[in-house]
Amino acid sequence: MESLSLQDAERRFGAGRPETRGLICVVGAGPKALATAAKSQVLRELGVDAPRVLVVEPYDVGANWTAVGGRTNGRPRLSTSPEKDLGFPYASRGHGAEIDAAVNTRMQEFSWTAFLVSSGRYAAWVDAGRPSPRHVDWAAYLRWAAENIDFPLVSGWVRGLETSGGQWEVTVEGSAGGSAVLWADRVMISGPGPHDGRLASDAVCSIEEFWRLGLDTTLVDPSVAVVGGGETAAAVVEDLIRQHSGRTTVISPYPVVFSRGEGFFENALYSSPERWRELPERDRREVIARTDRGVYSPRAIEAIATEAAVLYQQGTVTAVRRAGAQVELTLHNPGRAEHTCRFDVVIDATGARPDWFLDLLGNRARAALAAVVGDGPETAEALERLIRVDLSVDGLLPKLLLPTLAAYAQGPGFANLSSLGLLSDRVLAADRSTPAPTARPQISLPEGGKPV
Repeated sequence: MESLSLQDAERRFGAGRPETRGLICVVGAGPKALATAAKSQVLRELGVDAPRVLVVEPYDVGANWTAVGGRTNGRPRLSTSPEKDLGFPYASRGHGAEIDAAVNTRMQEFSWTAFLVSSGRYAAWVDAGRPSPRHVDWAAYLRWAAENIDFPLVSGWVRGLETSGGQWEVTVEGSAGGSAVLWADRVMISGPGPHDGRLASDAVCSIEEFWRLGLDTTLVDPSVAVVGGGETAAAVVEDLIRQHSGRTTVISPYPVVFSRGEGFFENALYSSPERWRELPERDRREVIARTDRGVYSPRAIEAIATEAAVLYQQGTVTAVRRAGAQVELTLHNPGRAEHTCRFDVVIDATGARPDWFLDLLGNRARAALAAVVGDGPETAEALERLIRVDLSVDGLLPKLLLPTLAAYAQGPGFANLSSLGLLSDRVLAADRSTPAPTARPQISLPEGGKPV
């Protein structure tokens, strides 16, 4: 990893620089970015002409797995097996048998196992039964891998994405001040953006506030409501049962807290999604709902189930208001009358906006995206139907890679940590990818802003 100042990054990746040709600019230094950068390095070292990767990150590598990123305090345990690491499932294809085998072998240098061996902890981890690591340990693994991967890292926030001359114009605000404009042939959005809590009220504790500040220590055994039915909520509940003895109530629209399916057949669809596109929409949605969206991992269920102080209420929160020292929630369930309930603390764990990156797009980029979406708004639901085999938006040039929206069209593992090796194969083989899922003309916008 090579840390670049804004000035050095602009000198190397500014307008007209040859280094920008073929370059993939990744927003966020998380697992998807590192998996892609590691695979790019391995392919290039083996003589394959693979795209290079530039990463822009405001905090640090793996920040979303530490308290710095505001999505955890580092204590919760990873819900995915750590052996589903940067190279998993180690099944690269398309370069010939000899090179494919070499890629799969070389990627093991960046594996979770290699990390533990390098720090002398492998035997202890195996002897302990291969436990799920805490988030902070997973972040340490990602930082270790980054130190061994050849890619430039720019410290800053991406504040704008615009198309110009067949490339992406990426505006970066530096973490230490200043700004720069970088150019790339492709942009990849690697993870969630700012948390978009759905309970817009100053009476509610956001997920960032909870992880950074914890509960109000002046409250004695407070009653706490955690709104949300997915792994974000699960991590909050697990942390709560460790730090206080008051009552915790989970609130979500589902009839129960569902446990994520982790049998052989579910996992096989993540690791080998070849038959995914043969499934009808109903079956795809059912698999995603059963294994990824709005579910708790079996390990989280086991930890929570032993706590009698954890309760559950079904409902969608339609109103929030202060009621003296408490917070009153109004819950709606179809076919039933609305009802209210009160808590000392309410934590919004409903998750991040999947289409947060749309706010970064400039006028030309937004118009080009609207043209490929067609009738209706450019929502996450509309975009997820347009994700190509290479995880880019079908019909849009220059390419915008959206693995976090790829579950419906390409396979459930691309949106999370379950098939990072396949993700990097798809992204880096973009120029050799199979035809798009639908026949659609490529659309780009010149400086005048009209489709060509």
